[in-house]
Amino acid sequence: MNSTDNGHKSDLPAARAEAAALFAAAARNEKAGPSAQLHCLAAATTLGPPSDPVPATADSADPDRLIEQALRMLGNLPARDFAQPDVLAAAQHGHRALRTAR
Repeated sequence: MNSTDNGHKSDLPAARAEAAALFAAAARNEKAGPSAQLHCLAAATTLGPPSDPVPATADSADPDRLIEQALRMLGNLPARDFAQPDVLAAAQHGHRALRTAR
């Protein structure tokens, strides 16, 4: 783990992998509209492939809830990690996915 300036520990690889898995689950969720699915796929791809398989139980969850969980995970990263271009781009795709109509 990396230590940040404010003393908090950052586990960027784990946060990226978990957020990517949540975005991937939202992207394949039938309840999400095509635009939301596309933004979620872009977010997951930007973060890289999840290190663990996406649990099938996530497929039945509300896609907005999955996206919110992923965004919360990224939003809890230290500013220096969140400001990385790919992490920021993934968060922007997640916000766009939430704004799209189903």
